Amino acid sequence: MSESITGGCYCGKIQYQAKPPILYRAYCHCDNCRKAIGAQVVAWITVESSNFEYTADTPKAYQTPTSATRTFCPDCGTSLTYTHPDRPTHVDIVTGSLDHPEAYPPDRDVFPEEKLPWVALCNPKIPHS
Repeated sequence: MSESITGGCYCGKIQYQAKPPILYRAYCHCDNCRKAIGAQVVAWITVESSNFEYTADTPKAYQTPTSATRTFCPDCGTSLTYTHPDRPTHVDIVTGSLDHPEAYPPDRDVFPEEKLPWVALCNPKIPHS
């Protein structure tokens, strides 16, 4: 893959790469993401599934009650990706697992109606998804 976006888990066991285009850069405020990640909001970038691959080892996958699949490192627990059958050609990558997360600031909020009251929207001027 050329122009790779790279990342992986905290312990380094799981590594991945993706290539542009980046379809979305978002904060997700939904309760499911908060529970799965353990944070007040989750930042994601979204790419085409065909532009994403693991380059070192394979993460553990967990299928949620909402039919989504979340991947994470079985050793250190780092959350890595999210996929859902409603969007079979997309993979959401946890921005915090990127090697250079500063390059991909969120520009929209997903499920803003579920946000915690003390969390600010990333950009209130942009229509919400």
